[in-house]
Amino acid sequence: MYLSKTNIIQLRETVEKEGGFQIVLAPMQPATFLNVKIATDKLYQQLVDKGLKVLVDDRGQKPKNMFEVIEFLGVRHRVVISSRSISAGVYEYKDLQTDQFRKIKEADAFGFLQNLPE
Repeated sequence: MYLSKTNIIQLRETVEKEGGFQIVLAPMQPATFLNVKIATDKLYQQLVDKGLKVLVDDRGQKPKNMFEVIEFLGVRHRVVISSRSISAGVYEYKDLQTDQFRKIKEADAFGFLQNLPE
């Protein structure tokens, strides 16, 4: 689900009825950086096709605002995708339950994310 294409009622229903989201993709400035949008869309589709519940916060907000929404929704796994990280060939992953942070290679992201604990 893309946050920019939903409303608060749909979001609430998804969280309440379907148990929320497993992973949030947080693209930084996807409207400005086409590579960020493309990378986010590709990873999102791979994860959804695998049956995972994924939220994309593509509203173009400042990171602090995005992270507050993610924490409020109680999503455990966050992946930040930025133009800078793509240039380095990595995404920034954080387990919000344990505060574990790591950079995962872009090529390994799908394999890593599909095997995360609930």
